[in-house]
Amino acid sequence: MKKNLTTFILVFILLFNVLFSTNAFAVSKPTISAPSGILIDFETGDVLYDKNGNTPMYPASTTKVMTALLTLENCKLDEVVTIDSKSPFTNGSRIYLNEGEKVTIEQLLYALLVESANDAAVALAIHISGDVKSFAGLMNERAKELGAKNTNFTNPNGLPDPKHITTAYDLALIGKKAMEIEKFREIVKTTRYQIPPTNKQEETRYLKNSNRLLWGTGSRNKMEYKGDLIDIKYDIVDGMKTGYTVAAQQCLVATAQKDGHRVISVVLKATGKNIYSDTRTLLDYGFGNFKTIKLTSGNQKIKSIYINNDKSLNVNLLTKDTLYKTVPKDNSYDIEKKVEIFDEIKLPIEKGQVLGEIVYTNNDVEFGKVDLISDRSVEEKKLFSNFNIGKIFLIGFLSLIILFLIYRTFVTMGRIKRRKIRKRKLERYKQVNIYKK
Repeated sequence: MKKNLTTFILVFILLFNVLFSTNAFAVSKPTISAPSGILIDFETGDVLYDKNGNTPMYPASTTKVMTALLTLENCKLDEVVTIDSKSPFTNGSRIYLNEGEKVTIEQLLYALLVESANDAAVALAIHISGDVKSFAGLMNERAKELGAKNTNFTNPNGLPDPKHITTAYDLALIGKKAMEIEKFREIVKTTRYQIPPTNKQEETRYLKNSNRLLWGTGSRNKMEYKGDLIDIKYDIVDGMKTGYTVAAQQCLVATAQKDGHRVISVVLKATGKNIYSDTRTLLDYGFGNFKTIKLTSGNQKIKSIYINNDKSLNVNLLTKDTLYKTVPKDNSYDIEKKVEIFDEIKLPIEKGQVLGEIVYTNNDVEFGKVDLISDRSVEEKKLFSNFNIGKIFLIGFLSLIILFLIYRTFVTMGRIKRRKIRKRKLERYKQVNIYKK
C-alpha cells in the first residue's frame, strides 16, 4: 500500500512539473501540412515556429525577394534599362519583354514582385551584373552576409535547377532585410499595377499579384480554416511573395502586422490552398501567443568608467542599439543585466567606439546583448601639448638661468682662487729677494 502511494505521489509530481513548467518558451505549437515552415519576429528575428526550417528546399519564385533586394540596393528607381537579347526568351511567367525595349527599374520591380515575371528577373540580373551567373554569385554573397548559411542560388527567378536551393529560415532572413526597405513594402502589398506603352510595346501591360492573401474573396477564393470555410484574403497581410514549380510545389513568404507587431512566415512545398491555410495558421500563432518587449533603448547611459584608472579621463558608456525580445505572452520575466567592459582600453578613444557590452538574461537564459559605446572622443595625453610646451619652455628657461648662475659662480670662484695663488706667489717672491739681500 505504501509502495503504491509513493508511486502515485511521484507520478503526480512528475505530471505537475510537466504541466506547470516555468520554461519561458513552453507554448503549444500548431500543425501545418507543408513539410517545411518557419515564423520569425520582424523586429527581433527570433524564431517563433520551426518545422524543418533549415532543410534545403526548392524556393521557386520566392527567389525573387533576393533579386528585388539586390536591385533596390544597387539601382535607382528611375534608372532606364534597355532590354538585352536574352531576357525575352526566358521561360515561365513573364510580361513578354522585347529586345531593345526601354523600361525603368521601378517597372521591372513591379513586374518581378507583382506579376512574378521571370523575364524581368533576368533583365535585372543582366543590367546589374552583366550576366545571370555573375548575378547569382552576388545573390549568394549577399545571402551569406544576411546569415543565410544553407542557400545556393543559380538564377534570379527560381526556375527549376537541382542546385538552386535554400531554406525556410534563410528565406525569412532575406525577407526580413527586404521589408526594411520602404519601396519593397510598397510593391509587395500592391494587388494591381500597369506598365504603360513603351518604345517596343504599344499596349499597356496589366499586372495582378498572385498572392491571394491580399485580395482573395468570393466563392473561388475560399479555404478551410479551423473547421470553417473562409476567404483566403487576410486583412493584416501586406506582402510578400508566392512561388510555384512542379518540384517546389506551392511556396509562400508572407508578412503581416497587427497592433504594431510584425511577423514573417515561410511555407515551402505545400499543396493547393494549404499554402494559405498553413500561412494563416503560423501568422495567427505568432500574434496569439507572443509579444515583443523592449530590453533597452539606444543611446541609454549604462555607467561611467575611468580610462587606465585616470580620474581625469572618464567616458559614459551608452547602448549602441535598441534591443527587443519576442517572448510568450502569458509568462512573467525577471530581466537581469550584466555589464562586461573590455580588459584593455587604449587611448585615443573615438566617439561611438565599442568598449564593452551589456548582456540581458532571464533565468540564466540569454535574451540578447548590446554593444556599449563611448559617448565622446578622448585624445591621448601627448608630451608636446600646448600646456606641456609652456611648462617645458618655463622649466628650460629656469634651468638655463640656474646653469648660468652656477657657471658664473664657478668662474668667480676660479678668479678668486687664481688671485689668491698669485698673491701667495708674490709674497714668496718678495721674501726670497729680502733673504738674498
